[in-house]
Amino acid sequence: MSRWMRTLRGMLGMGATFSLGVGGVAGALAALVSLLPGDQGGVELIRLVAASAIWAFPIGIVFSGVTALTARSDRFEELSMARFAAVGAGAGLALFGLLALNAWDAWTPLNALGNATILASLGAGSAAASLAIARRAGDRRLTEGDESHVLPGEPTP
Repeated sequence: MSRWMRTLRGMLGMGATFSLGVGGVAGALAALVSLLPGDQGGVELIRLVAASAIWAFPIGIVFSGVTALTARSDRFEELSMARFAAVGAGAGLALFGLLALNAWDAWTPLNALGNATILASLGAGSAAASLAIARRAGDRRLTEGDESHVLPGEPTP
């Protein structure tokens, strides 16, 4: 497989990872909110969870592309958490800019500020969580002779 195909596959995978992670966190928060007494907007909560997962996908793709271009030879241990979060926030702001081009007359300044904050936070949080998970996983590459269903360091069945 060519290098560009691996990069594209990685970008799509990171988009899916951001989407699933954000959807899971948003779903958990929505479940907690639905347990509170009082007026509950169940349909609105479901829409919010779905929307956050959908918007996280392109943020993950942009984040992964920028990271692939700027940190080619760096290992996860060498990458700065602050830099990773900043690139994630930048990816969220890039999506905000694209959306703002189409919504300039539909948003009030307060709505625009809120949307920018949410998308930047979504990108920064997802990026930081991805790096933390990758660092925790460590180097799990298969070497020649390893069973494909068993990771190095794990006992064989």
